[in-house]
Amino acid sequence: MAHSLILGMTESGKTTLAKQLAAKYKKAGINVLVLDPLNDPTWGADFQTTDPDEFLSILWQSRKCAVFIDEAGESAGRYDKAMIKTATKGRHWGHNVHYLTQRGALLSTTIRGQCSQLFLFLSGKNDGKLHAEEWAKDELKNCNNLNRGEFFHTSRGGILTKNNAFK
Repeated sequence: MAHSLILGMTESGKTTLAKQLAAKYKKAGINVLVLDPLNDPTWGADFQTTDPDEFLSILWQSRKCAVFIDEAGESAGRYDKAMIKTATKGRHWGHNVHYLTQRGALLSTTIRGQCSQLFLFLSGKNDGKLHAEEWAKDELKNCNNLNRGEFFHTSRGGILTKNNAFK
C-alpha cells in the first residue's frame, strides 16, 4: 500500500481530509488506526490512542490497516527510529500510513521518500520549494497561495490536481 503525506498550516484542512479518507477506508472494510495527541473522538477509528508506545505496539500486531499519525512531526522527532520504521517496514505489513504535520521538513527525508502520495495544503514558500523539488512539480511552489481547505494532490510520477477538503 502507498504511504501519504498530508501537510499544511494549522486550520488549513489536513485533519478534515484525513478523517474523510479514514471514513472511506472504514466503508471499504479496512481497519483504521490513529495516533492523535489531541484524542479527537470524531475519527471513528478501530483503534485510537495518544500514547505512541501503545500505538506502535498495536500497529505491529496488525495487518493491512489505514494508519493516521496526526502531529507526525512531533511524534517522529521523539520516536524517530520507530516512526521511520512505520514508513520503511509498514507497507510490508500491508499498512497505508498517512503522516499529518504542519511542515514536511519536520519529517525525516526517509519518511518523505517512502510516501507515494502528497496532499499539500496552505504552506510557507520554503515548504513549497522543498516539495516542488522532492516531487518534481514546480506548481507546488504556489502552496502559499492556497485558500483554507484547498490542497494540491499528486502521486510520484502522477499528475497534480487542486482540490478542496471542504467541498
